[in-house]
Amino acid sequence: MKKSFLYLLLLVLFSCDSEDEGSFIASYKDNNLTLEEILLNKPLLVDSATFVYKEINRWIKNQVILDKAKLYIDENDKELQLKVKRYKELLIINKYQTDLINNEFDTTILKSDVEEYYKNHQEDFILHKNIVKARFVKVNNETLNLKKIENLVITKDDFEMKELSKFCEMYAENSFLNDSVWMYFSDFDQKITISEKERKKIFSKKNKLYSFTDDHFIFLFFLKDYQIKGEESPLPFVFSNIREILRNKNKQKFLNEIENKLYNEALSSEHIKIL
Repeated sequence: MKKSFLYLLLLVLFSCDSEDEGSFIASYKDNNLTLEEILLNKPLLVDSATFVYKEINRWIKNQVILDKAKLYIDENDKELQLKVKRYKELLIINKYQTDLINNEFDTTILKSDVEEYYKNHQEDFILHKNIVKARFVKVNNETLNLKKIENLVITKDDFEMKELSKFCEMYAENSFLNDSVWMYFSDFDQKITISEKERKKIFSKKNKLYSFTDDHFIFLFFLKDYQIKGEESPLPFVFSNIREILRNKNKQKFLNEIENKLYNEALSSEHIKIL
């Protein structure tokens, strides 16, 4: 009953103007919580009413525990105050660094830089699982013109690929047709009814069509290319990971340069004194 009432209250609050966000939505003794405080931390894709409901409960529990803790802990304790001071400073610095990165940091990573990093760190990109370039089509085992579908699955013709794509949209139980990207074989393995013996046979020949069946379905699997666990990852498979590694390295370099610049400026201004 209380939960239903609170959801109704939240719906009313969300229907009001934004200036109502400053009004109290919960209180515990002399402490108050506003809707604005809650919404500041709300993730973009989370349902607002559910998030607010959970945050109100979390805040109330924290207030109850805090109230009890204050009976035993001196708020003016020097060690506690020092930790609060340092934590506040870290929050301010972190916010400043985030703003710098968002507004001034160049996120561009050149393809040549990715290629050079890959060349110099190939031992860091060893495959932990088998990967493949493949097409996959799952159809009902009563599907007509199966031979034609098999030919479409292995085709290189653009027109026939469009025909296959249209067929899959209309009749296939499941499909994946983009054989230009590397995928973990396990992504397909979960969708195919296949024995361990048949699974091992797959990694014996490239550009080959495999057909598997169970009581209800036919699984067509065209293996265009593969690389085995323990081999070096192909560059396209790890390209985005390397780009993110380089971007993070550049971020840290950017922040270090800002830090050193500010420090040197402070030294020059004679504001620093070590007693």
